[in-house]
Amino acid sequence: MSYFLAQVIKYLIGIVGITVVVLIHELGHFVAARICGIDVEVFSFGFGPRLIGKHIGDLDLRLSLFPVGGYCRLKGSDDVRQSLRNEQSLFLEEGSIFAASPIRRIITYLAGPVASFLLALLIYTILSLMPYEVLSTEAIVTTVNDYPELFGPEATSPAYDAGIRSGDRVLALNGETIDDWEALETILPVSPEHLFMVERNGQSFHYWVEGEKQADGTYRYGLAVLQEAIVGNVRSLSAEKEAGLKKGDRIIASQGTVVHNHLDLLSTLRGELRPVSFMVLRDGEEVQLSFYPRRGDDGKPIFDFSLLAATKHVKPTSKALTSGVWQTSKILHQTLDSIRSLFTGTQKDLRSNVTGVTRSALLIGDIAALGFEQETKQGLHALLYLLGVVSISLAVVNLLPLPAFDGIQIMVAFLALITGHTIKMRTYYVLQVAGVLFIIVVFIALAGSDLRYLLSLRR
Repeated sequence: MSYFLAQVIKYLIGIVGITVVVLIHELGHFVAARICGIDVEVFSFGFGPRLIGKHIGDLDLRLSLFPVGGYCRLKGSDDVRQSLRNEQSLFLEEGSIFAASPIRRIITYLAGPVASFLLALLIYTILSLMPYEVLSTEAIVTTVNDYPELFGPEATSPAYDAGIRSGDRVLALNGETIDDWEALETILPVSPEHLFMVERNGQSFHYWVEGEKQADGTYRYGLAVLQEAIVGNVRSLSAEKEAGLKKGDRIIASQGTVVHNHLDLLSTLRGELRPVSFMVLRDGEEVQLSFYPRRGDDGKPIFDFSLLAATKHVKPTSKALTSGVWQTSKILHQTLDSIRSLFTGTQKDLRSNVTGVTRSALLIGDIAALGFEQETKQGLHALLYLLGVVSISLAVVNLLPLPAFDGIQIMVAFLALITGHTIKMRTYYVLQVAGVLFIIVVFIALAGSDLRYLLSLRR
């Protein structure tokens, strides 16, 4: 399979997923409008000129030229045109969105985001019913001061000061057995001190360690996990694959430096884009490999291989709905935090949080494809999880009080509800024009960002 064809397949996976999410959102508007007595003029699969379709009563159910997403057009556009033409402040045709009461308009506009939230809830509830694998890394630790090039020259380690050393395996914490690093990582930050039981050279040692309090109220202990540098997966059509890197290879040297673990490896791969040389151990023989990694849009290298990750099997939960609600709530909070960081200026690199449809589709398809390369179930799990994230993001963004979004329409209807006065058509027209201009500006900005990303893929 060629590189171009692989990218097209990833893009199509992402586009189909995004389209489903958008259509569910628009279907929410459609159903609510019909219930509230508001006519729907067009329900379109995709955007642009009409290709084919069917008229069902007053509804034009169509497939448009660009099959990405879709839209639901409510009756009322003639109200604006005729009111402006006749210089009237209000002109209502039967079945129009403007003829409906404010509460019915609020319900109609709110139904899209609600449908998106319900889709995410359904996705995460279904995922909770599926058995899956989670990381379960052996709790062998290092202290961060042993790797200043990764954690910073000023990095301190309360654990090191208390006596813990790199290579120690954590057996228990406060008398409770520790199964893996993931469990340890969850427990450590919440308490100011812990009693560690570690294994070193076949002997057990106990250490009381006081954590260093952080600004957010959690505690840091200056520990990191150590993993073996064994290759777990190599992406197809990558430079690493072409160089001969294989699953199961143990990386014993990188850039001429001996590698004992994954942090040793990361230390050698930091910095600017440059050729990479590995010495790997394969079937008892040493093999020399060289390749030139892919360039990211920030100019830094992107590596298309991953190290072997230890996992454990997790059975489906008996409280799937509760788990679905929890996961939806968690991602909702993360989405709100991301949006807040954009508006407060704490997020300096917008490209890390904001992407256009093209890049979003490629990222979704790429992550899903990576999962499918491992196992069909993993690919499906990754794809559904990401579509849940997209659905929540779509709901939240549409609730923002910005021109042409559901949020501003809800706000206008709410003002009409509490004041008893309907917005003037000319004012509404100005809002719509501002919305169109806003969308054009955002589209151009995101398209430019996506184009830079696409151009960077093969550098």
